Amino acid sequence: MTSRRATIADVAREAAVSPSTASVVFSGKTPVSDATRRRVTEAAARLGYTGPDPRAASL
Repeated sequence: MTSRRATIADVAREAAVSPSTASVVFSGKTPVSDATRRRVTEAAARLGYTGPDPRAASL
């Protein structure tokens, strides 16, 4: 059985934020509160999410 890679949507759901908010935490393009940033990064760590796929980010 192959486990799938966690997505930004998975991280957002785990952190109780929108996918766009989770995305800006990783891109750094929009300011977010420290509390939100911490929730998203902690959720990402729990899920093993290492950040957006560079190929997808370049689109």
